[in-house]
Amino acid sequence: MNKTFNLLFFIKKNKIRTNGTAPIYLRITIDGKAADIAAKRYIDPKKWDVKAHKALGNS
Repeated sequence: MNKTFNLLFFIKKNKIRTNGTAPIYLRITIDGKAADIAAKRYIDPKKWDVKAHKALGNS
C-alpha cells in the first residue's frame, strides 16, 4: 500500500499582528487528509516568498 506525504509552509495574512508580522503555519498532508499546525514563529509578510513557500534572506 502506497502512502502520500507532503509538507507545506505558509503564512496567514488574515491574522497579521499589530506589529505587522504574520504567523507561519505548517500543513501536513497524508493520503489527502490535511492538518494545519502553527509553527509559533512570525515573519514580516514582505520577507515571505509565496512561490517557494519559504522566508527570503538569511536573518
